[in-house]
Amino acid sequence: MKYSFLFILAILSGMALNAQVKPLYAATYIPDSLKKEADVVVRDQQQELIIKNPGKGTLSVKRVVTILNAKGKDELIFRGFQDKFNKVGDIDIDMFDEWGNYVKRLKKKDLSKFPIGDGISIANDDYIIIGELTTDKYPVTVEINYTLTYNGFLEYPDFDFQEYDASIQKSSFKIVTSKNNRVRYKNYRCNLTPLIQETGDNISYYWAVNNVLPLKSQPGSAKRDNPRVLISPSLFEMDDYAGDMSSWKSFGKWQSSLIKQTNQLPPAQATFYRELVKSAGSDREKIKILYEYLQKNFRYVSIQLGIGGWKPFSAEFVDAKKYGDCKALSNFMQATLNAVNIKSHYAVINAGSDQMPVDPDFPQSAFNHVILCVPQPKDTIWLECTSRTQPFGVLGNFTENRNAFLITDDGGTMVSTPKSKAEQNTYSANSVITFNEDASGSVTTVMSMTGEYISEYDHYLFEAGEQTRKQYLINVRGFKQPDEMKLEKKVGTHELLVVEFQGEYEKIPDFSTGSKFFLSQRLNKFWVDNLPKVENRTNDYYMDFPLVQNDTTVIKIPKGFIVDNLPKNNSFEFSQGSFKALYAFDATKSEVSIINFIKVTGNKIPAAKYQEAYDFFNKVLKELQQKIVLKKE
Repeated sequence: MKYSFLFILAILSGMALNAQVKPLYAATYIPDSLKKEADVVVRDQQQELIIKNPGKGTLSVKRVVTILNAKGKDELIFRGFQDKFNKVGDIDIDMFDEWGNYVKRLKKKDLSKFPIGDGISIANDDYIIIGELTTDKYPVTVEINYTLTYNGFLEYPDFDFQEYDASIQKSSFKIVTSKNNRVRYKNYRCNLTPLIQETGDNISYYWAVNNVLPLKSQPGSAKRDNPRVLISPSLFEMDDYAGDMSSWKSFGKWQSSLIKQTNQLPPAQATFYRELVKSAGSDREKIKILYEYLQKNFRYVSIQLGIGGWKPFSAEFVDAKKYGDCKALSNFMQATLNAVNIKSHYAVINAGSDQMPVDPDFPQSAFNHVILCVPQPKDTIWLECTSRTQPFGVLGNFTENRNAFLITDDGGTMVSTPKSKAEQNTYSANSVITFNEDASGSVTTVMSMTGEYISEYDHYLFEAGEQTRKQYLINVRGFKQPDEMKLEKKVGTHELLVVEFQGEYEKIPDFSTGSKFFLSQRLNKFWVDNLPKVENRTNDYYMDFPLVQNDTTVIKIPKGFIVDNLPKNNSFEFSQGSFKALYAFDATKSEVSIINFIKVTGNKIPAAKYQEAYDFFNKVLKELQQKIVLKKE
């Protein structure tokens, strides 16, 4: 039978058109329950990790997402990351309209590749591959297919099956590996059981979920405090360094192999550091001398090349160059202590004020930083070797209250880092306000601070420019906008910062009515933040740090004025803190004094205690809003 050319062309065109239409991607097929309170719906996500041996493997990903509105437009951007140990392979990105009709396609050749610069690395081999689709019509569906090829394993992806503001129609994760290299896994805030099958020499693990509602964003949560399955290798290999992660002890032996022989100094330099501490009367004094020498003479840079993400540069290199990353500086500090016969431990940790402690019962490479631990007979000294300002023996909220992975002589072990106490982070303000008869006035405020307050205030008030300084004082710390101001650092050490603020004001009161003048309790804010309102909170809330704040303000009143209203003393508390407000008028001196005190004993507020904390801080703010009323006779 013969067919005309046009007839055949019509058939082929129809087949091509049908291939570009995926009716199942139509938004009408999404159940209404999954659209509610969601910006995107993950229609189908399939991940398959094939582990060929401890150092090689391939991850294949298919992700189909319907973007319901412009809030979900980040899903229009593909971001792939690669370095020496993993390469992004084929990439296909297709967009479909509301009814599942094909709109456009991006392939790998259409994407851009950029080196990743973090502003502090002098060298790295990390790259990002970016492709972006655009649309002004929603809903749209994006299908992404890509592969990652691994030439080195230290960690496997976790199964993150629930996302913020995104519901999941179906999602699965499959891992295929050798029976001799079984995958380890542990549920976090979930109860999922994998399907496990053995075929020949291989074993596979398969997790799947369906119809999962979106997580709602809960401000103040730690990073990755979401339900997921933790997944980790047993055997692994990076850059020909083979290891066993089935226990912290065995994982520590691998880490120890990376730092072996790197923490020793040449004889001449070892002698130099012994001479540096020869007059010290104790080991603690020796450690402090060496640490402060490090702070004054060495600087932090990031170096992320190949195995350099895990292996430090030698102490000899750091000593010569006077710089290094967290690994290299900690390793160097250990070398100086070795030179004076003081034992210490390289400590790997997850750093960041919004980070949760690593699970001590599940060996996993979940770290991003290195510090140093120096055991002593009566206590343990912890050293943050990247900071030029951190007080000796104080970690701060960057690494405190975590689980550190200590590298020991026989491998590794997990220990807790110290918890800071509220009394270590103090802020005190003493203000004298002179209130003139014409309602103008001036203020002198002396602010004294310790601990975590020091670095923030020092940075914004003295390291930043004039405009940033004013914005910080007024917009962040709530100082009343002065007509003229002067700022002076009275004391500036690692342990104490004292700052004096002087301001001139054309009008001191917030407002006046007739002969009455309504004044705020001070010309700076004592407490500026309430906790965000979150119903049915499930995540713990993390404040920056535990703290103690005191504020004493004295208002000098001119002749011809009386105090028309003065709030009553008040105090209240919750399970992790307390607040006091005291008010007094001294008629003989014509002075009103206001004293506020707040103490928060822990930086983590458990989800079950969140409403109690929310109510407490609400009461604090309400109390601070009460006015002092002066009346002109």
